[in-house]
Amino acid sequence: MSSSQIATDIMAEHLLSHNAIVFLKNAPMRLKSGLVTPIYVDNRILPSHPETWRDVIETMASRIKEFRIQFDIIAGVEDAGTAHGAALAYRLNVPFVTVRLNAKTYGNKSRIDGVSVDGKKVLIIEDHLSTGLSLIDAVNTLRKEGAIVTDCFAITNFDMPETTKLFERNGIKAYQMLPFAYIVDKAQAMGLIDENDKAEINNWLDTPWSWAAQRGLLAQTTEN
Repeated sequence: MSSSQIATDIMAEHLLSHNAIVFLKNAPMRLKSGLVTPIYVDNRILPSHPETWRDVIETMASRIKEFRIQFDIIAGVEDAGTAHGAALAYRLNVPFVTVRLNAKTYGNKSRIDGVSVDGKKVLIIEDHLSTGLSLIDAVNTLRKEGAIVTDCFAITNFDMPETTKLFERNGIKAYQMLPFAYIVDKAQAMGLIDENDKAEINNWLDTPWSWAAQRGLLAQTTEN
């Protein structure tokens, strides 16, 4: 196994062992987007585990170098992407800005906290990508301020077909720390899911918007 494969294996185990990724085998949940899913991702928990978080930030830095992503500024999307983006910017010694969900009601009433992004190439950091709607909103906000935005990097990404098409239409290339399919395989290897569970999860990843309706399933919980 190569060093890159070893790092990927370690990252997958970190995410699963700390419940950053949980498979809701018997209780699918509804996300804010309305999507019903058997997978819950909460990478916001990672900073609570310093050694793991350090590994995550170092791996993100390595992947960015590997992918040869060029940028002047790192932006984190409020709130989940902020901590990871700020830590990564500190690690790489580049400026960091936050893209707010809503404009400030005081001062310059901007949605961007930090230095000017006008004419700068900005790399957006997200903790996780599902529908991609919040990312596109951040992209549009940065572009209105004169930023050049073509790339996003996330810890995890469902790689949903509709999301990929959305990014293509908006001129965005999305990168992730590790493939989600690898995480699913690792979960089975760790005994967290069985072969049937894996098949259902993969079915959801292929047809996320119709998966619940096809099975007559209702969400048991709702993301808040």
